[in-house]
Amino acid sequence: MKKVSSDYPLISIIVPVYKVEKYLKKCVDSITNQTYKNLEIILVDDGSPDNCGKICDDYAKSDSRIVVFHKKNGGLSSARNYGIKHAKGDFIGFVDSDDWINKDMYLSLYEDIKNNDADIACCDIIRVKNESDILKSAIKTTKIYEQSEYIKKYMKIGSQTCEYYAVNKLYKRNLLTEEQYPLDLTSEDVLGTYKAILKANKIVVNDLIGYYYRINNQSITGQFSSKDYDLITIWNMVLEYTKKNAPQYYDYALINRMRIDFTLLYRISINIDSKLLKKDKMVKKLLLDLKQN
Repeated sequence: MKKVSSDYPLISIIVPVYKVEKYLKKCVDSITNQTYKNLEIILVDDGSPDNCGKICDDYAKSDSRIVVFHKKNGGLSSARNYGIKHAKGDFIGFVDSDDWINKDMYLSLYEDIKNNDADIACCDIIRVKNESDILKSAIKTTKIYEQSEYIKKYMKIGSQTCEYYAVNKLYKRNLLTEEQYPLDLTSEDVLGTYKAILKANKIVVNDLIGYYYRINNQSITGQFSSKDYDLITIWNMVLEYTKKNAPQYYDYALINRMRIDFTLLYRISINIDSKLLKKDKMVKKLLLDLKQN
């Protein structure tokens, strides 16, 4: 059994697990080997039909920091929300079970929160196919944002960085609820992360490459499906949430909602036969909305 250090506050790391038998061990090993030791590692077996449940249970036997929950399949958001409900830590982080993380990621993020009296800390995230693609960060630099500044960055106002990710961040526990992420939708990070930011006063961003997002070699890059239309639903939810809770940012949210029409049209145009486009009612609506905006 590994000794758990109590020199630092407890960080709960939530890992939704589903059909990742091939990658799960690398993911969990990267968490257990963190230089930040006082961890609660919550593995949520989301009804995985393969050997993932047993792998999770075996890990729990070898490391007292690991807690395993087995639940009926409900999707990524359901598993994350379930993990939040059971988390005991003062801080919470998320790792997807087919990815892995830099050994210094959580120590770096915690120190950024502590040293700057921040509510959220973010590190860099890169997309990789294997370990040979990993880049090393230079000397770590940090930038501190007040909420209003970071919201502009999040909404791509004068910025083109992607801030939606849930997994490259560390959050104070009080920023998250058991209904943080919307169910049965893709791009759930857009709303879930946004809701946390609206509760934060200060956000710290560093350029440490802390999170390695695995590109599935068997996936088809740029493939379009009807689930892409979830972006419309998500950004409509962001608009409504902003109108009710942060009207000062409504214009930013509206600009992003309008931009989604262009994003979807681009994805459709490179994936669907042009002859079919003229007959697609959704395409016609997107074009009309785009012209109006």
